[in-house]
Amino acid sequence: MKVYIVNPKFQPTIWSFEGLQSLTGTKFSTTPLGICTVAALTPTSWNVEIADENVEAINFETDADLVAVSAFNVQYHRALEIIAEFRKRGKKVVVGGPYCSLFPESFEGKCDHRIAGEAEEIWPEFLRDFEAGKARELYKAPRKVDIRQSPAPRYDLIRGHLYNMFSLQTSRGCPYNCEFCDIIIMDGRVPRTKTIAQVLAEVDHCVKQGAHYIVFGDANFIGNIPYARELLKALADYSKKNGYPIEFSCELTINVAHHPDLLELFQAANFYALFIGIESPRKASLLESGKVQNTRENVLEDIKRIHSYHLTVVAGMIVGFDSDDKSIFKETFDFLQELGIPFTTCGTLMALPNTPLMKRLQAEGRMLDLEWTEMNGHGSSDCNFIPKNMTLQEIHQGYNWLSRCLYRYDAYGDRLVTALSRFRNLNPEHKRASLDFKFISLLFKLLAYYLLTLDFERMKFFAGTFWRVAKGGPFSMGKWLEFFRWIGTHRAFRQYVIETQGVPEGQDPKKPPFEDANGSSAEHLEPKNKEKTPVIAAP
Repeated sequence: MKVYIVNPKFQPTIWSFEGLQSLTGTKFSTTPLGICTVAALTPTSWNVEIADENVEAINFETDADLVAVSAFNVQYHRALEIIAEFRKRGKKVVVGGPYCSLFPESFEGKCDHRIAGEAEEIWPEFLRDFEAGKARELYKAPRKVDIRQSPAPRYDLIRGHLYNMFSLQTSRGCPYNCEFCDIIIMDGRVPRTKTIAQVLAEVDHCVKQGAHYIVFGDANFIGNIPYARELLKALADYSKKNGYPIEFSCELTINVAHHPDLLELFQAANFYALFIGIESPRKASLLESGKVQNTRENVLEDIKRIHSYHLTVVAGMIVGFDSDDKSIFKETFDFLQELGIPFTTCGTLMALPNTPLMKRLQAEGRMLDLEWTEMNGHGSSDCNFIPKNMTLQEIHQGYNWLSRCLYRYDAYGDRLVTALSRFRNLNPEHKRASLDFKFISLLFKLLAYYLLTLDFERMKFFAGTFWRVAKGGPFSMGKWLEFFRWIGTHRAFRQYVIETQGVPEGQDPKKPPFEDANGSSAEHLEPKNKEKTPVIAAP
């Protein structure tokens, strides 16, 4: 029998990097880890074909006996269209993935079968029942699975060269209890880990498929610190023995800054970026949301320490907590400028299905809409509840100002210069994974974009930032590679903001939208050391 596994197209977001396509030749940011894992879980008696609509057209005339569709909430409406098209053609359709697992009611009556929960046990069970003609309409995972039994994703079934990064997962679950997070609902609070050998085999599989970059999709890469330490040692050994074929990135919590040995290992293993959910400059907002791990130390000093190991920080930021008032937008902008974090997936707070946040807001009668399918979360101004200290209009207006100010040429350049000035040669610096013809070609395209143009603001941004980076901090090849990486990706960020919010230079960082807003009485995460990294003015 044959199964056709489909990943619906995502709508553009700030992290899809669509503005880079003409430079890189890729079509989407990350490989579809979920459906490639499901493909690997499919018995060898089945023929498997994958269609990721983000990089290729769906074949609605497939000869498959079964069509499987996976979807996040933002893919919901496109998923329904795809399901309807296949069912019109008489195909049986099964739906799974994150949204069906979190909110299975959303697909009830809209497909033939539903899979809710981790697929390792229930997907093979469903296929056996399907072959026997006795498949149930709903399958729910009875327990959290042992992910040591999870196979390597079938990346041999996709066209890897069409993606910027390959995606892998070393663990599931997070020990923290953030009120707004759905990870603890789906994956639990006890991190479950793969074996070190398992992860290395998956990395090697990606390398064989042509990968240059791997992002680990764990909710918290250091949720189990002893395991992370051993894994990083193994990745460092693998990188060194194989000539540094891969650059890595991951998501983790800010307490990584308090483990210098981990930072050394991240650098030795060839990591270049860490995504950290910083969320807010306000201590009251962090405590309210259960993000207590962000309140224990000095955030500015933590970020400086991480930067010193040639690791760029990407920040998750949220506005709209109950402790936030109209001054939060200016406060967040100033905070990020001081932290020196070039890229942030800043968005408004959103209550996701079955999270503690949603349950609290429901109990308080503040939920506006239980429709999550149009909600993009980070990188958007969606809000599906009644804010406490602002109106919805004020949140949208404030977010518009904030997102546009963040991606102004001057503001982004300042943050990039600040970050790179902190890079220090504390460890043998990481190796570029793709210093080849493709990279050289990309570099020339990037230089042409910024210098062979009649857009003098763009040219000034590049030349001025280049000069300031050259003047600030010690020389290192890693620093310059990061400069070109992040000044290049700014093109994608800026394009997205222009299309969704407006031209960044249309907002002035010195003129917040609510100048009459009273300062909040909430305690802020003020840096204990007020000295700032000097920024040298562009000529």
